[in-house]
Amino acid sequence: MAATRFYKRPTLFRRRVYDSFVRMLIRRFRFVRLLDRRGQDTVQLLSVRGRRTGRWHQRPVGVCLRNGEQHLVGFYGYSDWALNLLAGSEATLESRGIVRPIRAVELAGAEKADFLRWLVGRYRFFARAWLKVNPKRLTDEDLERLVRNHPVFRVETVASPDGAASTRTAAKERTES
Repeated sequence: MAATRFYKRPTLFRRRVYDSFVRMLIRRFRFVRLLDRRGQDTVQLLSVRGRRTGRWHQRPVGVCLRNGEQHLVGFYGYSDWALNLLAGSEATLESRGIVRPIRAVELAGAEKADFLRWLVGRYRFFARAWLKVNPKRLTDEDLERLVRNHPVFRVETVASPDGAASTRTAAKERTES
């Protein structure tokens, strides 16, 4: 019997309106400051190649900085972009007009639990709204559920051999001018 993974399907408004609007803000106005007043955590555009179709899919994602490393958290559970990253698909992150190829490494075990405990403490509103936990009374059962249901990836930058990823944005900007 195959184990089912948690996935909370985003609302139609989220998929059709919000994601498109945030994509436009990131692309046109190089908007990134949505999460953090300190400027450490940003919203970036994740492009990931589909594991079945091979087509590129784009989603705005929150990139969280901890101990000098960037992390992606699947607040909706094991969504398509998270499953594509788990399958080892190609991926890029776009921020401020710069596109960089990345590799995502899933956190597991105590490292993942430690990160999620830190995340709940730092973003109390997001913990209540999306993760459905009380940050002041985070129990071991809550933490175990979070570890089981929400993927967390450490982002590692991959060196592009020909610089094709960064020139893709430059070429697009040239055509728009």
